[in-house]
Amino acid sequence: MKKGIDAPLVPIMFLVVGIVGLVMAIISKDWTNYVFPIIFLLFGGLYLHTSLLGKYKIIERVVRKMDLPRDAQVLDLGTGHGAFLLEVAQRLTSPGKIIGLDIWNQGDQSGNAIEATQRNIEQLGVSDVSELVTGNMVKLPFENNVFDSVVASLSIHNVKPKSSREKAIDEAYRVLKPGGQLVVLDIEHVREYQSRLVKLGASAIQVKHAGINGMYAALSTRILTAKK
Repeated sequence: MKKGIDAPLVPIMFLVVGIVGLVMAIISKDWTNYVFPIIFLLFGGLYLHTSLLGKYKIIERVVRKMDLPRDAQVLDLGTGHGAFLLEVAQRLTSPGKIIGLDIWNQGDQSGNAIEATQRNIEQLGVSDVSELVTGNMVKLPFENNVFDSVVASLSIHNVKPKSSREKAIDEAYRVLKPGGQLVVLDIEHVREYQSRLVKLGASAIQVKHAGINGMYAALSTRILTAKK
């Protein structure tokens, strides 16, 4: 399975600053100058671990707890390389289906392309229950009340400004069936999403920290769940 690094410029920055700082610390022969380079290198390593391994463990655990029926209709917002999509697809049988929607921006995830994600789908053998579409989460091309679940992993925070993020939450809620579940993993603006869902009338809203596998340097992934 091909994977991408989330916001790839961020870990590159951490590692470059750490390496340069480490060289300067060696030249200075002052041990106190090692502190910040080591912190930056640790941040870079932690970021890469979460992006390439940790978030997949979180998603596997989250999807298991969702207890999806085999014929569920699911929407994945900002699917990227399909971390959420592939985990869900393995639990579905036709007519169950998951649709992965993305604008395929490589600044949000390295190598982000619909062709790459389609190859991941085919390699896993879940083409019969998976579909990819190009679209914007602030204006979803779907009718009201059509999905049993809507999921999003580290994607909504990329939508700017705040009013557009609120629109993305509104749209996710709109396409959910009554009684459907919304699951959002994100490192920023989670309380903002929570407040919006309260205004929309959502129930059973919960926010939990994802733990060490969700640490993007100093930013912690949180898991928001809600019912329509």
